[in-house]
Amino acid sequence: MSILEIHQKDGTVWSMEVLGSLEIGRQRIGEPNPIQFIQGTGENGLDRLVVAPLAEASFSRRQVTLEFINPKTLRLTNTSKKHWQLDVETILDPNQSVEKNIPCSFALHNLLIKLHSNSQNIPVDEVEMFQSITDSVGSNSSNASILEQSNKLANVTDAEFVDVVNWLQMTMRVLQGTIGSQDFIKEAAVALVDIVGLESGRVLLGEPGSLKVATAHPPKFLDIKNWEPNKNIVKRLSEFKKTIWHTGEIKVGKTNLGAMAVVAAPILDSKGNFLGALYGERAPTGNERRSAIIEGLLVDMLACGLSTGLVRQTHEKDAVQARVQFEQFFTPELARQLALEPTLLHGRETDATLLFCDLRGFSRISERIGPEGTNKLMSAIFDSLSKCVQDQSGVLVDYLGDGMLAMWGAPGHQPDHAKQCVIAAQKMQMKIPHINEKWSKQIGEPLALGIGINSGKIWVGNTGSSIKFKYGPLGPSVNLASRVEGLTKYLRSYLLITGATKKLLDESFLTRRVCKTTVVNVVEPVDIYEVFLETNEKNKRLKQVTEQALIELEKKNFREASKISGFSLAEFPEDGPLILILHRAVEMLMNPAQNFQSVWHPPGK
Repeated sequence: MSILEIHQKDGTVWSMEVLGSLEIGRQRIGEPNPIQFIQGTGENGLDRLVVAPLAEASFSRRQVTLEFINPKTLRLTNTSKKHWQLDVETILDPNQSVEKNIPCSFALHNLLIKLHSNSQNIPVDEVEMFQSITDSVGSNSSNASILEQSNKLANVTDAEFVDVVNWLQMTMRVLQGTIGSQDFIKEAAVALVDIVGLESGRVLLGEPGSLKVATAHPPKFLDIKNWEPNKNIVKRLSEFKKTIWHTGEIKVGKTNLGAMAVVAAPILDSKGNFLGALYGERAPTGNERRSAIIEGLLVDMLACGLSTGLVRQTHEKDAVQARVQFEQFFTPELARQLALEPTLLHGRETDATLLFCDLRGFSRISERIGPEGTNKLMSAIFDSLSKCVQDQSGVLVDYLGDGMLAMWGAPGHQPDHAKQCVIAAQKMQMKIPHINEKWSKQIGEPLALGIGINSGKIWVGNTGSSIKFKYGPLGPSVNLASRVEGLTKYLRSYLLITGATKKLLDESFLTRRVCKTTVVNVVEPVDIYEVFLETNEKNKRLKQVTEQALIELEKKNFREASKISGFSLAEFPEDGPLILILHRAVEMLMNPAQNFQSVWHPPGK
């Protein structure tokens, strides 16, 4: 008979006794919610273990079949239609099988499944297994009643009972200290001596074959040269992951204390992985078994506290690292939210607004100032522009040479994603004069920034790989935003948006329609608008004459379009959209036989 355990990411462990072959898979219609065992409903009458809900598409309804070749050997068969990576070294094709020796473990998507023998006849040589609190003091198994547990307590004297209660109270204070204490490892070693009553206490951390003494109490035991724990004890700690004790009838390890009784408990992480051991020694008392039960109980509790503290430390470290990583992409507020809800980073479709920006003439400037100067300039520019993005709750997706991609609308829901994006773009353009003022002497000419913005449906998630995380968007809407940024070169307009973004803005933004165009890899024509940085009378006039000239052009009133745009250029010299309208109108006046197309086709990307 074997025990099957299912370990989940949140630390939940589910277990059952396995008597025979078993089918594991996703919930079927009519089956109970996972995790549930169902007799005889699997393929060919096999028992079934439902481990995932119906909606969890990553699991198959028949994911894997377990068959016991003998009590110590298990055959695993991939009964799904997809490849299954059950551990680092093994990938099974559909219908492929592999044999494993029990105990063993394997991964099933987000679950870790472990199987181990339920045999109680484990040879322990000179080391006796302190199986658990339930084995030596009380049992949770079906054949152990409350009366049996009470009978064991009845054998404890009043003085011993008071000692046990005092020990437990002090042990609980040490366990509570692991929640916030920075010295909980040292406190555990001290507790082995001061609370349990051992002569020495050590905390050992590392792999079973390379354990190092993290701390010892009393401190003099740190100075004992060549001390090492008993290898047999360590081996059993790592294999069985139970608290064990040694009677002291033979010498344990390299120690100057002679034959010592040992109580040791494994330190495990939330997945049951071996992190180290809590290791205490004392001289034999002559009543070893009775002492070991109480000592083992206390040491086991202390080891649990140590495990909790180490896991907390790891989680805090991981959280800080994740926070640092998240804050490279997101605002600090969003980074905190993502640390609490990492599922927000899962791939999904959403409405979003994308911003591409690119520095004009940067290749020429970088040749002039060299690699070091280019690096300093880019760092200063990106620091300034990135702050504009984050101040408007945007996501910094990537830096693309001398450009940048930012996004609004994911991972958190932003109903005003277009508005926030355009405000950020306006602020970015307002930064350019300050950057030019600071760097004009070094770069020799002014910098200009082209910004293209589009709104629409995107797929957003990890666009990198399992090796390198990269959170970002994919889809035609992203491509269109990039193409709109390219249009800024031809229109001499430094902040362009699509009609899709324009529809999401309110009247507080002053915009003008500058053309209807097609771009590379986008079939449907797109209305392009320029966003003004300021709302003033001059810009309102520019909006009016541009859109009036464009309407006349699209109505094929080429003379009127050229008249409006030509006269307006006297007031707005070098305005790109007006020059384009005038050029297109004059070209038709010069070549009246030419077929006019209201949709403008730019000469490049």
